Amino acid sequence: MLPKPGKKIAFWQITEDEETLLQMYNPTAEEIVFLQGLHENKRLHFLSSRLLLCTLASGGKLAKDDAGKPHFEGNTPHLSISHSGNYAAAIVDENNQTGIDIETLGPKILRIEDKFCNADDKSNIRRTHHSLCLLIMWGAKESLYKWYGKKEVDFKKHMTVGPFETGDSGRFSATFHKPGTQQDFIMEYAVFEGHVAVWIHEML
Repeated sequence: MLPKPGKKIAFWQITEDEETLLQMYNPTAEEIVFLQGLHENKRLHFLSSRLLLCTLASGGKLAKDDAGKPHFEGNTPHLSISHSGNYAAAIVDENNQTGIDIETLGPKILRIEDKFCNADDKSNIRRTHHSLCLLIMWGAKESLYKWYGKKEVDFKKHMTVGPFETGDSGRFSATFHKPGTQQDFIMEYAVFEGHVAVWIHEML
Protein backbone atom coordinates (compact mmCIF):
# COMPACT_ATOMS: atom_id res chain seq x y z
CA MET A 1 0.00 0.00 0.00
CA LEU A 2 1.53 3.27 -1.14
CA PRO A 3 1.32 6.50 0.88
CA LYS A 4 -0.57 9.51 -0.44
CA PRO A 5 1.38 12.01 -2.60
CA GLY A 6 3.42 14.36 -0.44
CA LYS A 7 3.66 11.84 2.39
CA LYS A 8 6.69 9.73 3.38
CA ILE A 9 6.85 7.00 6.03
CA ALA A 10 9.92 5.16 7.28
CA PHE A 11 11.00 2.77 10.04
CA TRP A 12 14.41 2.30 11.64
CA GLN A 13 15.37 -1.02 13.23
CA ILE A 14 17.83 -0.05 15.95
CA THR A 15 20.80 -2.39 15.63
CA GLU A 16 23.50 0.26 16.19
CA ASP A 17 25.03 1.20 19.53
CA GLU A 18 24.74 4.70 20.92
CA GLU A 19 28.19 5.83 19.80
CA THR A 20 27.48 4.82 16.21
CA LEU A 21 24.16 6.68 16.20
CA LEU A 22 25.83 9.78 17.68
CA GLN A 23 28.41 9.79 14.90
CA MET A 24 25.69 9.37 12.28
CA TYR A 25 23.44 12.12 13.65
CA ASN A 26 25.90 14.69 15.08
CA PRO A 27 23.53 16.30 17.64
CA THR A 28 23.59 19.97 18.56
CA ALA A 29 24.97 21.15 21.90
CA GLU A 30 21.42 21.58 23.19
CA GLU A 31 20.50 18.06 22.12
CA ILE A 32 23.60 16.64 23.82
CA VAL A 33 22.52 18.21 27.11
CA PHE A 34 19.02 16.79 26.62
CA LEU A 35 20.39 13.31 25.84
CA GLN A 36 22.45 13.27 29.03
CA GLY A 37 19.24 13.32 31.04
CA LEU A 38 17.75 10.27 29.27
CA HIS A 39 17.98 6.56 29.99
CA GLU A 40 20.17 4.67 27.49
CA ASN A 41 17.22 3.11 25.67
CA LYS A 42 15.52 6.48 25.28
CA ARG A 43 18.73 7.94 23.89
CA LEU A 44 18.73 5.24 21.21
CA HIS A 45 15.10 6.04 20.41
CA PHE A 46 15.80 9.78 20.21
CA LEU A 47 18.80 9.43 17.91
CA SER A 48 17.22 6.88 15.56
CA SER A 49 14.00 8.90 15.19
CA ARG A 50 15.99 12.05 14.37
CA LEU A 51 18.03 10.15 11.81
CA LEU A 52 14.79 9.01 10.21
CA LEU A 53 13.58 12.58 9.93
CA CYS A 54 16.89 13.64 8.37
CA THR A 55 16.40 10.88 5.80
CA LEU A 56 12.81 11.87 5.02
CA ALA A 57 13.35 15.65 4.99
CA SER A 58 17.00 16.53 4.53
CA GLY A 59 17.95 20.01 5.64
CA GLY A 60 14.97 20.51 7.94
CA LYS A 61 15.81 21.98 11.36
CA LEU A 62 13.79 20.59 14.26
CA ALA A 63 12.13 22.63 17.00
CA LYS A 64 9.39 22.08 19.60
CA ASP A 65 6.21 24.05 20.17
CA ASP A 66 4.78 25.10 23.55
CA ALA A 67 3.11 21.70 23.96
CA GLY A 68 6.41 19.90 23.34
CA LYS A 69 5.40 18.69 19.87
CA PRO A 70 8.36 18.49 17.46
CA HIS A 71 8.14 20.30 14.14
CA PHE A 72 10.40 21.64 11.42
CA GLU A 73 11.19 25.32 11.58
CA GLY A 74 8.84 26.92 9.10
CA ASN A 75 6.31 24.20 10.02
CA THR A 76 6.55 22.24 6.77
CA PRO A 77 6.68 19.47 6.04
CA HIS A 78 4.52 18.37 8.95
CA LEU A 79 5.96 15.48 10.94
CA SER A 80 5.34 12.88 13.60
CA ILE A 81 7.66 10.37 15.27
CA SER A 82 7.29 7.35 17.52
CA HIS A 83 9.45 4.58 18.96
CA SER A 84 9.03 1.32 20.85
CA GLY A 85 11.21 -1.70 21.47
CA ASN A 86 13.99 -1.74 18.89
CA TYR A 87 12.15 0.34 16.27
CA ALA A 88 11.63 4.02 15.55
CA ALA A 89 9.02 5.34 13.12
CA ALA A 90 8.56 8.67 11.37
CA ILE A 91 6.13 10.27 8.95
CA VAL A 92 6.32 13.59 7.08
CA ASP A 93 3.50 15.20 5.13
CA GLU A 94 3.88 18.19 2.83
CA ASN A 95 0.19 19.10 3.02
CA ASN A 96 -1.42 18.29 6.37
CA GLN A 97 -0.75 17.70 10.04
CA THR A 98 -0.13 14.00 10.60
CA GLY A 99 0.53 11.33 13.18
CA ILE A 100 2.18 7.94 13.59
CA ASP A 101 2.55 5.46 16.44
CA ILE A 102 4.48 2.24 16.89
CA GLU A 103 4.03 -0.22 19.74
CA THR A 104 5.57 -3.53 20.79
CA LEU A 105 3.17 -6.45 20.53
CA GLY A 106 2.18 -7.88 23.90
CA PRO A 107 -0.63 -8.27 26.45
CA LYS A 108 0.10 -5.14 28.54
CA ILE A 109 -2.42 -3.15 26.50
CA LEU A 110 -5.21 -5.29 28.01
CA ARG A 111 -4.76 -3.49 31.33
CA ILE A 112 -5.89 -0.12 29.97
CA GLU A 113 -8.63 -1.22 27.55
CA ASP A 114 -11.39 0.50 29.53
CA LYS A 115 -9.42 3.73 29.74
CA PHE A 116 -9.30 4.39 25.98
CA CYS A 117 -11.97 2.20 24.34
CA ASN A 118 -15.58 3.36 24.09
CA ALA A 119 -18.53 1.09 23.31
CA ASP A 120 -18.17 1.53 19.53
CA ASP A 121 -14.47 0.68 19.72
CA LYS A 122 -15.15 -2.45 21.75
CA SER A 123 -17.64 -3.73 19.19
CA ASN A 124 -14.71 -4.08 16.76
CA ILE A 125 -12.52 -6.22 19.03
CA ARG A 126 -11.90 -9.78 17.92
CA ARG A 127 -11.36 -11.82 21.06
CA THR A 128 -9.11 -14.22 19.15
CA HIS A 129 -6.82 -11.25 18.41
CA HIS A 130 -7.61 -9.17 21.48
CA SER A 131 -4.21 -7.58 22.12
CA LEU A 132 -3.57 -6.86 18.44
CA CYS A 133 -6.97 -5.18 18.02
CA LEU A 134 -6.35 -3.01 21.07
CA LEU A 135 -2.88 -2.02 19.88
CA ILE A 136 -4.24 -1.02 16.47
CA MET A 137 -6.92 1.08 18.17
CA TRP A 138 -4.44 2.62 20.59
CA GLY A 139 -2.04 3.39 17.72
CA ALA A 140 -4.83 5.05 15.75
CA LYS A 141 -5.88 7.22 18.68
CA GLU A 142 -2.30 8.11 19.54
CA SER A 143 -1.77 9.14 15.91
CA LEU A 144 -4.89 11.33 15.98
CA TYR A 145 -3.76 12.86 19.27
CA LYS A 146 -0.48 13.82 17.60
CA TRP A 147 -2.39 15.21 14.61
CA TYR A 148 -4.46 17.41 16.94
CA GLY A 149 -1.29 18.63 18.62
CA LYS A 150 -2.95 19.98 21.75
CA LYS A 151 -3.56 18.63 25.21
CA GLU A 152 -6.87 17.93 26.98
CA VAL A 153 -7.90 15.06 24.71
CA ASP A 154 -9.87 12.14 26.14
CA PHE A 155 -8.96 9.02 24.15
CA LYS A 156 -12.27 7.37 25.11
CA LYS A 157 -14.63 10.29 24.55
CA HIS A 158 -13.03 12.24 21.70
CA MET A 159 -11.90 9.50 19.28
CA THR A 160 -13.58 6.44 17.77
CA VAL A 161 -12.09 3.71 15.58
CA GLY A 162 -14.09 2.01 12.83
CA PRO A 163 -14.13 -1.74 12.03
CA PHE A 164 -11.07 -3.39 10.54
CA GLU A 165 -9.70 -6.78 9.57
CA THR A 166 -6.67 -8.12 11.41
CA GLY A 167 -3.69 -9.21 9.35
CA ASP A 168 -0.22 -8.03 8.39
CA SER A 169 -1.57 -4.69 7.17
CA GLY A 170 -4.80 -2.86 6.50
CA ARG A 171 -6.79 0.36 6.36
CA PHE A 172 -9.76 1.52 8.40
CA SER A 173 -11.66 4.64 9.37
CA ALA A 174 -11.36 6.71 12.54
CA THR A 175 -12.97 9.90 13.78
CA PHE A 176 -11.77 12.72 16.01
CA HIS A 177 -14.84 14.29 17.57
CA LYS A 178 -13.88 16.66 20.35
CA PRO A 179 -16.32 19.60 20.68
CA GLY A 180 -15.15 22.24 18.23
CA THR A 181 -13.11 19.81 16.12
CA GLN A 182 -14.70 17.09 13.96
CA GLN A 183 -12.56 15.21 11.43
CA ASP A 184 -12.74 11.81 9.70
CA PHE A 185 -9.64 9.87 8.68
CA ILE A 186 -8.44 6.80 6.86
CA MET A 187 -5.81 5.07 8.98
CA GLU A 188 -3.26 2.49 7.92
CA TYR A 189 -1.49 -0.16 9.98
CA ALA A 190 1.31 -2.69 9.56
CA VAL A 191 2.44 -5.57 11.78
CA PHE A 192 6.09 -6.62 11.59
CA GLU A 193 8.95 -7.94 13.71
CA GLY A 194 6.89 -8.01 16.91
CA HIS A 195 5.62 -4.45 16.46
CA VAL A 196 2.46 -2.78 15.19
CA ALA A 197 2.59 0.65 13.55
CA VAL A 198 -0.42 2.86 12.80
CA TRP A 199 -0.48 6.18 10.96
CA ILE A 200 -2.78 8.65 9.22
CA HIS A 201 -3.19 7.72 5.57
CA GLU A 202 -5.46 10.63 4.68
CA MET A 203 -7.95 13.14 6.04
CA LEU A 204 -11.49 12.94 4.64
